[in-house]
Amino acid sequence: MLRTVVAVAFALAACSKGGSDVPPGADYRRVALEFAQALAARDYAKAHGKTSEAFRRRMTVDQMRAAFEATVPEDFGPIGPVEVGQTLEDWPGKQPGDLGRAYVSIGGETYSEAVTVVVAMEGGEARIRDAEFGRP
Repeated sequence: MLRTVVAVAFALAACSKGGSDVPPGADYRRVALEFAQALAARDYAKAHGKTSEAFRRRMTVDQMRAAFEATVPEDFGPIGPVEVGQTLEDWPGKQPGDLGRAYVSIGGETYSEAVTVVVAMEGGEARIRDAEFGRP
């Protein structure tokens, strides 16, 4: 009887976690939001620090700044709100280790822009693996 109770408890715990091996604290939505907030604050070093090693090899801080400012120029006006919109946990092209894909809107007085990111696990941390600047 005790064995059955323990087995049921483990099964329920696995179900409540979705049966995934994703460590606690790997909230891809939070990571996507923090990345976009750093960009919106024009803290490019902080945003770049949230990216994966492969991303950093592909795009320097200055290249990331140029890509973001081509979408949200310095004369954009006041920025806000910055909010996570549509998210996906399954999509074509998903790679092993990918946690999710998030569209993060960057509001402005006249119009809004966005950044779409893929967040993946790397070295035990959730990191930005890819980013697309601008609305689709």
